[in-house]
Amino acid sequence: MQIRPEQLRNDLKKKQYPIYMVCGDEPLQHREAVDMLRKAAKYYGYDEREVYIADSKFDWNILLNAANELSLFASKRLIEIHLPSGKPSDRGAALIHYSENLPQDIILLIVAGKIEAATRKSKWYKAIDKAARIIPIWPIEGPQLNQWLSRRLQTKGLNLQADSIQLFSDRIEGNLLAADQEIEKLSLLFPAADQMISLDHEQVSNAVFDSARYNLFDLFDCALSGDLKRASRMLYGLQREGLSVILIMSLIAKEVRMLARMSAIMQQNQNIQAAMKGFYIYPTRKNLLTQAIRNSQAEHWQNLLKQLLQADKIAKGAEQGNPWDMMQLILADIADKQYLKSEL
Repeated sequence: MQIRPEQLRNDLKKKQYPIYMVCGDEPLQHREAVDMLRKAAKYYGYDEREVYIADSKFDWNILLNAANELSLFASKRLIEIHLPSGKPSDRGAALIHYSENLPQDIILLIVAGKIEAATRKSKWYKAIDKAARIIPIWPIEGPQLNQWLSRRLQTKGLNLQADSIQLFSDRIEGNLLAADQEIEKLSLLFPAADQMISLDHEQVSNAVFDSARYNLFDLFDCALSGDLKRASRMLYGLQREGLSVILIMSLIAKEVRMLARMSAIMQQNQNIQAAMKGFYIYPTRKNLLTQAIRNSQAEHWQNLLKQLLQADKIAKGAEQGNPWDMMQLILADIADKQYLKSEL
């Protein structure tokens, strides 16, 4: 059965399960869930800990043998299996057998990376699910990130207004490890005693470092989704990090050319599948690109290519202007919004 990371602490107080699995690729929540499970096992008397790395060469009989062995040092044991690939090399035969023949006085902790959707339909995963608590770790975004930050700050005795929380969120850009470090820094700068301390926007702005690390390959999709404010902030972040504006233009142009060709095909036969045929598209992008093709004309993308050509000339000194300002205008056109300075 799955539970959320924030439910784990209370769940451990109610009952101890024979198997726990922490899976996902968000490092802070993943680490904290694993650490909490180790401490809980110790608290409940599972004093001996065995750790195995289940890579592609791992012999899964080791797990079954370890489960059947008597401990020389403690009556209760924690067996920890690290599964970096998210898939057992024996197709889960040992985990199925273990789940159906649970040993006494042993907790099995499976520490895994991201578990793909297809893997969650496998026999071994379903067998684990029946006997275990599974704690999937997902990235925290949007309003949920602001709520997470607020709760985290309150545990340190710090209270921030909504605008300060949003500033904090913008600066860490989903990087929870950076957020945790900044919260610790704030708690040292403004130590709470017996009551909550309220911090204003200026205090947060001065104290919290801009830890955002923007992914160039997310920039186009962010604009295409209509989130011009975030796309503009991402472009500004990439500029500060010293990334070449010409490189950004070339990658944006590649995406625009693809949409121009798709839109032209769509206008001819009104068939979205035919328009996308021949282009490799990540499944997570398909809905976004489909909506863009249906809601635009090929001429729109051709005009954007002309703007990108002009921006390229500006960047190379052939024309007057600021290429970064030009890129902001291009992002606004991609987002189908009027560019305003306030969007930055």
